Amino acid sequence: MQTRRCCPADCAIRNDWEKELKEEKDFLDGTNFKEASTLLKLLGSALRLKIVMMLLNRDHCVCEIIYQLEEKQNLVSHNLGILKRSKIIDSYYRSKHKYYKLDERRLKIIKFIKENMI
Repeated sequence: MQTRRCCPADCAIRNDWEKELKEEKDFLDGTNFKEASTLLKLLGSALRLKIVMMLLNRDHCVCEIIYQLEEKQNLVSHNLGILKRSKIIDSYYRSKHKYYKLDERRLKIIKFIKENMI
């Protein structure tokens, strides 16, 4: 029984084929790919995704997020901490309240997700 090879035997075609595969491998091994994968894993939590979608519209303090999402304070704070450590969001103080905002570098992908949600 003869086995088929998936790679082309013709040298001219083979060089193009190897070049295409190398370019594809370089793309898949890039740091941007790993960063996007990490971001998508973090947004895999429904609560974190809701928080990020809220912050897409405007900055919010913790009490607004708790009120809007009807979740417990410790759960919201825990997830805000995860998002902040991952540099998806940032925080600042206004008066006595701590406000959260989206990191500028993440806006495009968050907007893309929102536009393509069902």
